[in-house]
Amino acid sequence: MNIPPFSIFSAVSELFVTAGVLYVVRKNWNRQPFPFALFIVVSLFEALVNVMYMANRSAAASAPGAHEVLSTGMKITYAAHGLLSLVAYLVFVVLGTLAYQEAKAGRWFFRERPALMWTFLVLWTISIGSGEVIFALRYLV
Repeated sequence: MNIPPFSIFSAVSELFVTAGVLYVVRKNWNRQPFPFALFIVVSLFEALVNVMYMANRSAAASAPGAHEVLSTGMKITYAAHGLLSLVAYLVFVVLGTLAYQEAKAGRWFFRERPALMWTFLVLWTISIGSGEVIFALRYLV
């Protein structure tokens, strides 16, 4: 089976985005200056590339006359992954914005809210992990 180039790009870029997310959280956790430029780049890249990729794939899969037929279970799995990924992205943007504002005031958002930070990181990891598993099962197995 031919793997669509954009699917490969999206799967690989998610790993780099995750590294960026972890770096932003780690800097704030360690009471270091908030990496605002990286936060903006990661947020915009995730929105303009990966979120749009999922929307495009979703539209293509549900369009009349779609080339590939997916079982109901796979449609549900893809939809659940897409929703989880969107929620994780939005939570990152909100928490990152709050962390940036708090850092400007000399406070450390993630350090002061470890339960929230770890909950977000688990949510993000499940989101990225499920996407990578879907990619592997769909194209590599």
